[in-house]
Amino acid sequence: MDRLGRNVVDCLNTGYKMRDEGKLLVTYGHDGPWDLDDQVDENRFTMEAWGAQMELRAIQRRNRSATEKTRAAGRPKGKPSYGFQYVRTAMGGKIDHVVPHAHASTVIRTVARRILADPENVTPSSEAARLSRAGEPSPADHLAVMYGKPAGGRPW
Repeated sequence: MDRLGRNVVDCLNTGYKMRDEGKLLVTYGHDGPWDLDDQVDENRFTMEAWGAQMELRAIQRRNRSATEKTRAAGRPKGKPSYGFQYVRTAMGGKIDHVVPHAHASTVIRTVARRILADPENVTPSSEAARLSRAGEPSPADHLAVMYGKPAGGRPW
């Protein structure tokens, strides 16, 4: 049921839309297709949709808690976004703050300016191709080099 929707409204809207269009709604854990004209099936469908919503809220709460705990400990939760870098006041210590990377931030701002100046002719895809042709390291290669690893030569 949680793949049908992550809140009660989405699940019910999908279920009733399928019923109204004469389509069968079959989910794992339910014997046969759902019959939303049957009161028992309708109530069970609603309760399972509510369960999916509660599960989503629990996942969100756990993720939020993990992020807060990680930030409080000064550890990164993932890699820095392209154009930024982590700053540690002590080598191997906690991350103190995030600052723009001198070169990468210039590259990404130039890309943004070019796209905004001529959105008809300059697209994110054309900019990616331009940067690859110019030999500019892709975000993954840039990150690898920043952390002392070899660049893989990946395209933008």
